[in-house]
Amino acid sequence: MNWKNKQLIKGLKVPALNSIDEKPVLAENPSLQEKMSLAGIGNAAAGAAIAEIAKNIITPNANKPATKKDIDDLKAFFKARYYIVKNMNRDIHGRSAYYDILSGNIIYK
Repeated sequence: MNWKNKQLIKGLKVPALNSIDEKPVLAENPSLQEKMSLAGIGNAAAGAAIAEIAKNIITPNANKPATKKDIDDLKAFFKARYYIVKNMNRDIHGRSAYYDILSGNIIYK
């Protein structure tokens, strides 16, 4: 049928819906069903472990994320008032140089 004029098109054969020649199409059942197996789970776990180990080895320490212990160590370090100055010599009495956070001065003790 011509959709615009609603007229039949000559020479066009349209099959009927319930034609004897056509067989109904049935959904094919898959011959191989996927199943979970211990071997598959083991392979997936081994692959994930190898990937994590490789990522750990390749990543430099400077780019690794800080842990809670690292942050606690930094907090304890910054709570101190005096920090030793390593690039200064000892005074005449043999005392080491320290930087005082509160006063901003170098003291020997």
